Amino acid sequence: MKLILAVLLMFSGYAFASCGNIDDHDQRTYCNAMAGNGSCGNIDDHDLRTRCNAELGNGSCGNIADHDQRTYCNAKQGNGSCGNIDNHDLRTRCNAETGAGSCGNIDNSDERAFCNATTGNGSCGNISDHDLRTRCEAIKR
Repeated sequence: MKLILAVLLMFSGYAFASCGNIDDHDQRTYCNAMAGNGSCGNIDDHDLRTRCNAELGNGSCGNIADHDQRTYCNAKQGNGSCGNIDNHDLRTRCNAETGAGSCGNIDNSDERAFCNATTGNGSCGNISDHDLRTRCEAIKR
């Protein structure tokens, strides 16, 4: 019986590991675009839409209004470093994602778990935020 329950839980995790379960429209659209199931064009948030297009190779990070997000985007594209990001957690995540550090010093526990999971050092299961956990699971599958 325990084995059957474990198998069912395993499959239910896969069923929920799609971007479609993300409540926030912009984050859902971004997730789908990153997974190859759509485009960035329907993202309402200008900075996220620009970042999405840059990550897909359809634009640059230069038009992102938020300094930290623009610097993060450029660093992820290999056009700069994470050092000029003012937000500590984003700077730490950026360094971890570009191979210049680890996620361990991220203060927000959900962001730290997301960072660890997406850089191959953990799972998405410890993320409390539903949308972030779903996005994490979609990325990892």
